[in-house]
Amino acid sequence: MGLTWLTGGPRGFRCRICGHQVEGAGSGLGICAHCIVHDWERARPLVDALHRKSRTRFRLPEEVPQARIGAECRLCHHRCRMTQGQWGYCGVRTGDMESLRRDGRLVASVSYYHDPLPTNCVADWVCAGGTGVGYPRFSMAKGPEVGWYNLAVFFEACNFNCLYCQNWSFKRETPWDRPKLAVDEMLPAVTERTSCICFFGGDPVPQLPFALRFSREAVKARSGRILRVCWETNGSMHSSWLRPMVQLSLESGGCIKVDLKAWDPHIHRALCGTDNRQVLENFAKLSQWVPLRPDPPLLIASTLLVPGYVGEAEVSRLARFIANLNPDIPYALLGFAPQFVLKDFPTTSRTEAEACLEAAHRAGLRRVRLANRHLLC
Repeated sequence: MGLTWLTGGPRGFRCRICGHQVEGAGSGLGICAHCIVHDWERARPLVDALHRKSRTRFRLPEEVPQARIGAECRLCHHRCRMTQGQWGYCGVRTGDMESLRRDGRLVASVSYYHDPLPTNCVADWVCAGGTGVGYPRFSMAKGPEVGWYNLAVFFEACNFNCLYCQNWSFKRETPWDRPKLAVDEMLPAVTERTSCICFFGGDPVPQLPFALRFSREAVKARSGRILRVCWETNGSMHSSWLRPMVQLSLESGGCIKVDLKAWDPHIHRALCGTDNRQVLENFAKLSQWVPLRPDPPLLIASTLLVPGYVGEAEVSRLARFIANLNPDIPYALLGFAPQFVLKDFPTTSRTEAEACLEAAHRAGLRRVRLANRHLLC
């Protein structure tokens, strides 16, 4: 099933609004970045139609449900309000009160595996498991924790709709078909050789209560031993959930990795199906805890360099935002690999990636890394 508008070749397309030929990007969106930013009134209906189409394929709600009367979910910025039997935008919670109490709290749509350390993690260049920083309190070794494992916990749900999602295949199973695990069923996965847990996905946000419950039980069972709790998230949770996440990571030596996908709210909406106001507000709040434990760093930011949409201009603005909060917050720039709706896009060019790296340094950040260099063209 094709999900893209093929209005041009694999390295260029003609914008559906201004009609200009756009080079260096695929045709997955069909609208140039300039029109998204400066002509949002005309761009928005096209953007929203594409996101609806990409979700219909997997029988996910096309839009955030806002029933006049119904159960409200307060986990994230969407604040879905659902009638009986209606699914939330994330596809994991429903308007059924029993489901709201159970799904994502007592049980979760989740899978996991043991990832040998040091691992390919957004934070591996600054974290305790990848570098040994914080030894002996937070790390098993003075250097990379060779011989130890990260318990990688993949949550099979997301409250964003990123058109370039690299893990989109979890959507192939409808929400009601996905197997669910309880906390007690997962606890044995924390073995004697597990030194950290990382929650990712999808995203942990739609099932955050489960992740917190599991973390507390796991840390309690490993009392007196190293077990770092880490998060890799889009950062869109309701702000009331930040403190318990921080508490677990701060005390255990773990980190919170927030993917800042774009600065401009319209670019963010075009790529991810939702705005970024809550993300930026949460990131600013998280930064207030950073001085409590400078190393290993509590908060790490990352941005995927999407050709034609997230480049030097976006990175410069994001980097200035981060630097104004704390110039020592680590920032990872990630090379792009074509996926999902944006599968006809090129990878990030080396020239653009180097320009973004320079822009981040120029904005005042002291710890910046260009990752996925093998993808650069």
